[in-house]
Amino acid sequence: MSKHKNDEFISIIWHELRTPMTSIRWYISMILEWDMWEITPEARKALNHCYDSSVRLINLVNDVLALSKIESWKMEYYKRDIEITDLLKLVYNDVFLEAEHKKVDFEIEIDKNLKDKKINIDHDKLRQVFINLINNAIKFTDVWWKIIIKATKIKHKVRFEIIDNGIWIPKNKLENIFEKFSQVESSLQRQNTSWLWIWLALCKSFIKDFWSQINVESEVWKWSNFSFEIDLI
Repeated sequence: MSKHKNDEFISIIWHELRTPMTSIRWYISMILEWDMWEITPEARKALNHCYDSSVRLINLVNDVLALSKIESWKMEYYKRDIEITDLLKLVYNDVFLEAEHKKVDFEIEIDKNLKDKKINIDHDKLRQVFINLINNAIKFTDVWWKIIIKATKIKHKVRFEIIDNGIWIPKNKLENIFEKFSQVESSLQRQNTSWLWIWLALCKSFIKDFWSQINVESEVWKWSNFSFEIDLI
């Protein structure tokens, strides 16, 4: 199958899947939130699991489609100025409910030298990078542990770091985790997480299009650190 046909196939599959997946998510949400049904604790737990799975599936297909657009040079970027503080407030609002649900502490640390500093970027896509990295961390960080976003001024750049003590990646796997469909076993949950790395492949592609690169360091049973730098205005 040619690259063009492959991209077209992925796009068609996504549009065919979007309506039923969205309907499933909406109906489960309606059952959970409305008072017209009596739901046992066991049933509520099962429905919450179904809802979370539907959200992950929608996000996964969205990421596959976005990655396909990037690789076929069809992704469009809309850059505008945004203050770093405002950007990270948006990110916090995007993810804090998920962190709270998982009982994971979530903090943002901003260098005082970045006050009022701005970057010029497609911040919707940059927010998606943060969401993907943080959701990865939330999924593999145990309860009551911590995830930190740090923003540090380094000369004419801002360095963003997403630090957690959950995604412990073996050193011999670090070079491959940004490749599509690579298979890495989580040191925390000891399971195959090949689907997870599609998210990371998308992060790498977005950051590359921002004229930067994403780096990762990890110490087993201690921490992982994903970082990248963006030019300041």
